Order: sequence, then structure tokens, then C-alpha cells
Amino acid sequence: MKLLITGATGYIGAQLASLAQSEGHEVIGATRQPCSKAYLWCPYDLSKPVPVFPPGIQVFIHLAADTSTGTQISPDDEVRAAQMLIRSAYQAQARFIFISSQTADAAAPSVYGQTKWRIERDVLAAGGIVVRPGQVYGGPELGLFGVLTTLVRRVPFIPVFVPAPRVQPIHVDDLAASILTLVERPEIRGDLFNLGAVQPVSFHHFLKTIASDRVRAVRLPVPVPVVLLRLLVRVLGHSLSAKLGLQRIFSLIELPSMDSADSLERLGRVLRPMAYGMHRSGRGSRRQLLQEAVVLLSYLLKKVPHASLVRRYVRVLERAGKSRPTVASCLLRRWPILLTLLDNQTVLKSTHGEGLAWRLQVALGIAEASPQGAQAFLGTLRQRGFVVTLLALGGTTIKEIAWMMASVLLRPFACQLFLESGNPREA
Repeated sequence: MKLLITGATGYIGAQLASLAQSEGHEVIGATRQPCSKAYLWCPYDLSKPVPVFPPGIQVFIHLAADTSTGTQISPDDEVRAAQMLIRSAYQAQARFIFISSQTADAAAPSVYGQTKWRIERDVLAAGGIVVRPGQVYGGPELGLFGVLTTLVRRVPFIPVFVPAPRVQPIHVDDLAASILTLVERPEIRGDLFNLGAVQPVSFHHFLKTIASDRVRAVRLPVPVPVVLLRLLVRVLGHSLSAKLGLQRIFSLIELPSMDSADSLERLGRVLRPMAYGMHRSGRGSRRQLLQEAVVLLSYLLKKVPHASLVRRYVRVLERAGKSRPTVASCLLRRWPILLTLLDNQTVLKSTHGEGLAWRLQVALGIAEASPQGAQAFLGTLRQRGFVVTLLALGGTTIKEIAWMMASVLLRPFACQLFLESGNPREA
């Protein structure tokens, strides 16, 4: 179809335009600055009258918004710009999709949320579609996600707001795909869709996931009472607080929860796990397989495996069509020796353990066929004296007996530990 996308150079708009073109749609980018040469460009500014758009447009997707902390345009001007765009869509007999915000509300603490709510009323009255995304993340480090990622990367701690605000993340590619689903469903009109994780997560957890899965760093959590922030806003004043971004923080603190399960079901969308989405490719499953390879090979070799063995393990699984990890438990990643609790016939022959048994066999075959495995399994290390060998044998025997006793005591928890290592759920 022929799509006009305002804000096509923005964080969400750029991803949406790229995906739309890859799926065969003709994209017209309506932006202030020239967009990608891959699309037809139509100059568009919220503060100016609506231009004459090319004929034949079937869907208008409105993403452009004033997100600056200055006073470039007033909220009234932004609402009027949306109204003129709705009128243009009506004249072109095109459908209208407005990308709003989870903060949209008549009593929102930020002008941004109030403006989005006012535009929503006009869109729904005209039979258009409103999309309220949750906390958008992933892909290029732009928008609010880019700001948060930069802060996590530069600052050695992350704030833990008390009481804790909760967000409903959605990967930018999942959001773009959901919008295109609406584009391709002409029967949907005059409706509102909430798009975000079904189960909200704390804002601290969201920042922690950025630190661990995007920045790959450990950040110290520091409690920040919301009362102190309110006091700071009063001291600084409304204007300065807006420039410093404190209004955005309060938008998160007072964020209303969305019921997104019904919207996602209607669109047939399943959101990717947040840990996967934080990967730059948006598909973190391969990294999860690499981590699984390190765990299994470290357990078998009793030392950190060579990178070549890790890559070989992942290639075998990918060729076998097993792209999701089985071992994803944080405990197993930290202490691979805990696999001893699972490496017994009771667990491996159970329904839950069949996948682990197969992967252990794959890892064992790769390890045995390597020089590192030969040293570990065949003992091709330097010769030891009789006394040293005897002491080593005694130590190994004591450790084996200790682990046998521990296994008997902890075996009831082994399956529970394995279940924890299942695939990451939507977050």
C-alpha cells in the first residue's frame, strides 16, 4: 500500500518506514528534514500548514510530535496540526493511525501526555486508530531509550524510585510490526490499541536489564524517594524541571497500567523477551546459546572453554533448528558445577530433562574432539610425582563423596532449578 508516515526520521518512524518498505509498501516520509533517499520525501512541519500530499495515499500514520523541552510550538498548535492532518486523510479517503503514548490522559502530569490525549479524542471521533505503546526500547539508541541507555552507560549507579514506578516495555521492531498489522487490517476503524508487555515490570528492573544485556555492566542500585523529587521540582520551578527532564520522570512514576493482552491477541502478536530485545540485533537468542555453551562446556572441561568450541556448539544447535536455549538459569551461568544436580538419570530421562540430555551429548562430543578436551579427559598434561598424584586422587575422591551427599539432599530441587532455566518469558 501507499503509506504516509510523519516523523519517519524519528526513533519509531525510521524503524517503521524501513520495515514497511521491506514488506513491499510504498513509503512517503513527511518530515522537516529530508529522510532516506529510499523513500519519497514530503516536507512537513507541525508549526506550518499541511502541504499538498501526493495522490493515492491509503494510510496516514502520524508519529511526528514536539518532544523538545523548549517552546518551539504550543500544545494547541500541535493539536491543530493533527486536526489538519486528519482532515487531509479524510479528503484522500485514507485511513488514519495515530501513535500516541501510555502517558496520554486528560490529567497527565506532563503537557506531552495531555496533548496526546487531546489528539486521541479527535482521531477516534474521525474513525481513526489510536496506538498507545508502552516503554519502547531496542534497536538504535534513540528517543527516551537512548537517553536511558546513555545514562546507564555513564553513571555507575541506577536509581530505585520509592515507590517503584512500573513500565510495560515493547521492542521497537515489535511495535513497528504491530502498526503494519493495523495497516493491513482495513476492517479496523475507530479503535484504541494498548501495546506493551502484559505484565508490567519495575522501572528499576528495566534499567537493570539495560545494564546487564545492553551495556553489559554492573550498576549499583541507589534508592531515590519520590518525595525528594517532588521537593526538587518545587525548588527548581516548572520550567527548569521540564528542561531537566523531571516531568518525564513523573510521567513514569504516575504511569497508568495498560491492559495490553486483548490488543496483542487481536493483532496476533507475541512480544519478544526483554533480555533478547536488548541485544543490538533485537535477537538475543544467539547470545543466550553462547552462554549456554559456556556453561555446559565449562562443566565438562572443568575450565573455561576455548571460543572456538563455544561457536561450534552454537552452530550445531542452529543447524538442528534449536535456536532457543535450555540452560538460562543465572545460578548455572555463575556456577556450572551445579549441573551435577541435573546430570543424573532421574532428571535426564524425565520429560523436562530430555532437551538437556541431548545438549550435554552435543557438548561432550565437541569437547572430546578438541585438544582442550584431550587434556581434560585423557590427562595429557605434564607428569606428576607419586605423592602429588595420590593427594590429587584423594582430593578428587573426597569432592566426589561430598557432591554425592549434596546431590541426594538437593535432588528434590533439581527439577525446579532446571525449570528456572527455561526460555525467558515476555517482560
